[in-house]
Amino acid sequence: MSLLWFLPVFIFIYMSAWFVVSWWLKRRDVIDIAWGAGFVFLAWITFLSFRESPLDERSVWLLLFVSLWGLRLSIHTSLRNLSQSEDWRYHDLSDSKLAKTPFFTFIRVFMFQGALMMIISLPVIYSLRLIALPLFSLNYFGILLLLIGLFVEGVADGQRFLFLSKPENKNRLMTSGLWHYSRHPNYFGECLFWWGIYFLVFGAPKSWMLIISPLIITYILLFVSGLPMEERYRGRPDFEAYKRQTSALIPWFPKNKKTS
Repeated sequence: MSLLWFLPVFIFIYMSAWFVVSWWLKRRDVIDIAWGAGFVFLAWITFLSFRESPLDERSVWLLLFVSLWGLRLSIHTSLRNLSQSEDWRYHDLSDSKLAKTPFFTFIRVFMFQGALMMIISLPVIYSLRLIALPLFSLNYFGILLLLIGLFVEGVADGQRFLFLSKPENKNRLMTSGLWHYSRHPNYFGECLFWWGIYFLVFGAPKSWMLIISPLIITYILLFVSGLPMEERYRGRPDFEAYKRQTSALIPWFPKNKKTS
């Protein structure tokens, strides 16, 4: 089977299996666990089954970073989601009767995210299959972004997990640690990671077209399922004060409170 056919077939089977798990557990947020691990499987299967060149330095970096990112994310979401009720983001996808059906969940949640996974993973798949070129300056810049992105996202997720694990912090805002400098430092790290992937594979023929991957993930986090959905405390005085003082994405020093 060619890689062109393998990708959609793998995504369909992989997401279908997770849909069955979702139906069995009666919670759709298992897709968050499937997300990170799916990229790891895609990377390693592409490398082991479809690689056309010998192992090179770029492939080593890609496999290392994607594996670290994907496994950490899946472990983190497993610990977070399965220790509580279903994530609130999946409660009301739509008010229509169709939204109550398994078919809607299969298409809207699992197949849709599977399609996104296939597009976002394109730089990884393209590089692991075809690229065998020496690294140059922009590729090292990509490695730097990957290191910073992994660190920021991991620390931010860990800080929030520990904060929310304490019963007294239920419905309270996380405003300490990295969250003191950004309302969404985890998403900042995520964006850095995928821009790092792009710059790591940049330089191969037509690799500039792979910019669609970081552009899509950045757009989703900024305007679709990232910042817009996470800022659910709009209207609360403490959140509005936090919002006025704190950068939305890029960590920066908080604005000073205005005094009368």
